[in-house]
Amino acid sequence: MRNLMIAASAAALLGASSLAALAAEANGAIASVDTSAGTITLDSGQTFVLPPSVDVAALQIGKTVVITYDEAGGKMMASEITPAM
Repeated sequence: MRNLMIAASAAALLGASSLAALAAEANGAIASVDTSAGTITLDSGQTFVLPPSVDVAALQIGKTVVITYDEAGGKMMASEITPAM
């Protein structure tokens, strides 16, 4: 039973660390925000789908940000947007 618990814990830890490794980051200045489509485009031309938790009104054109995202279905899905330091 103890070996099963250790194996299950190791598998859970491996799975959690794999999810974190899938996330990527992009930096750049905000070029445009499309509120109807729920997307943000950086000056590099990369477009990200915004999560519902993001306050779109706080996103200002020209502001430099770091976007944490995952790719799903051919789209870059933003999970977090923070000001660049």
